Amino acid sequence: MSHQERASAVAIVIGLLLNGYVSIRLWQLFEAGALSGENAPMMWAQAIVWVIPAAIVLTIVSNIVFAIVTKGSTQKTNTDERDHLYRSRGMCVTLIVFGLGFTAMLIGLAVGWPVVFGLTLMYASAALGDLLGQCTRLVSYRIGC
Repeated sequence: MSHQERASAVAIVIGLLLNGYVSIRLWQLFEAGALSGENAPMMWAQAIVWVIPAAIVLTIVSNIVFAIVTKGSTQKTNTDERDHLYRSRGMCVTLIVFGLGFTAMLIGLAVGWPVVFGLTLMYASAALGDLLGQCTRLVSYRIGC
């Protein structure tokens, strides 16, 4: 497994773990009624804001653990045209999914959806876009086209 494949696999696992937890947490807040009323956007943001630092820490820890498990074996870290093609392909998928979600969020807010629902839709489209983009990169590396 190349460095880029490992990075994609780690991003997929971390994304699934964090976004699964966030989904459960947001559902609990919704059931408790905390996502309605004046403080709803603040409660939503407090439930989400920790995701970015947690993703950074988990990525660093997973890379350290991987280096220990593989006993620091050297990996190819230089990139070539194929790596750039796969990265671009994954980024296109990510941006298309996020763009569709963002557009849906704007339309929803324009027709009267609650702000918290729009924020959740935007977050979900970003998370889904990242997941599909990383999966596209990983599959591209695996099938080689």
